[in-house]
Amino acid sequence: MNDRSYKPFLIELLARTTLSDYSEQIAKYIAGLTSAELAYVFVDMSFLVSAIKFVDEERWIQQKDTSKEVSFAKFVKKILTAELSPVLFLHEFFEHSSIEGIKQASINCSEVEKLVIGAIKSKSSTDKKIFASTALKLMSELFEFEHQLNLKKQELGLNVGLSLYRTFDRLDEVFGLDYEADQGMVSSLTGIERLYEGAGVGVQSSYSNALIALRYLNPAKSSRFVDLGSGYGRIGLVVGLMRPDIQFMGYEFVSHRVNIASAAAVNLGLNQHAHFRTQDLSLIDFQIPIADAYYIYDAFSESTYQHVLAQLVEISRKKKITIVTKGNARQWLQSAGQKGNWSHPQEFDNGNLCFFRS
Repeated sequence: MNDRSYKPFLIELLARTTLSDYSEQIAKYIAGLTSAELAYVFVDMSFLVSAIKFVDEERWIQQKDTSKEVSFAKFVKKILTAELSPVLFLHEFFEHSSIEGIKQASINCSEVEKLVIGAIKSKSSTDKKIFASTALKLMSELFEFEHQLNLKKQELGLNVGLSLYRTFDRLDEVFGLDYEADQGMVSSLTGIERLYEGAGVGVQSSYSNALIALRYLNPAKSSRFVDLGSGYGRIGLVVGLMRPDIQFMGYEFVSHRVNIASAAAVNLGLNQHAHFRTQDLSLIDFQIPIADAYYIYDAFSESTYQHVLAQLVEISRKKKITIVTKGNARQWLQSAGQKGNWSHPQEFDNGNLCFFRS
């Protein structure tokens, strides 16, 4: 849907103060959209919720710092050319709106986002795959937009603004990632491994991490990608949908997370190239398979890190590899990298996401 034919619908929707008298029309409209079209609506709605939150916060900060009333139309113009540039067709709406108006628009967006997710969940596995693949491509472009925007702000010494870190988390519902499965989880090994019991979505790398990593890693065709501590499988599902030519393997300590990730891969038809396995990575007899790229979140104890990274350093002596680290895993790899020939890390998200190349 390159022409984004839903634009008039979205403009009218955002201008309404309530959806109560519009619910039947919305439901009918959504029911008539294809799976790819639903993905466009979902991504724009989700983006707008985060963008409007940013606008509201910026307006509050600016108003707090001056005794004069700040004109909303004047205030928002600068943001239209930056944070709101991905929704060019809505610029007239923002120019003629108000803080109260955009707050109501955000509520409307959230309601439609919910309806879209409900609609796609009732469709076939093929439709879900089309929806997810389309949404991920659009999300990837928005994350790159955010990345470049924040780089420019950093160069100018400005505070980083818009954050899309958790913007598209409702995609998990389409994948069937049930974080409630962690509730009440107690392990005799919690003193050894960091399991993040009951952490919900916090146990996962964000979609921004997954898509930025995949974009800049740009693996060669037929590469092998291994996730060490794959949780509920977000990284693998993203790789599986975006790069079906890559063989992915995710290892995870908690079996119910592996079962949920595996079920999602089967439902989306990814199970021929995206695999998940229950594995205690601290076991001495477990050998990490040779791959081209490895992903490590901050999920291990010190002894497990030492065991895992010692193997990766050994593999790096045999072939060129890239290790993508999330969070504190960076410090562990920097320490291990002193024993080998590693490039200076390529950093994203203020160093929260790093690439180490041997």
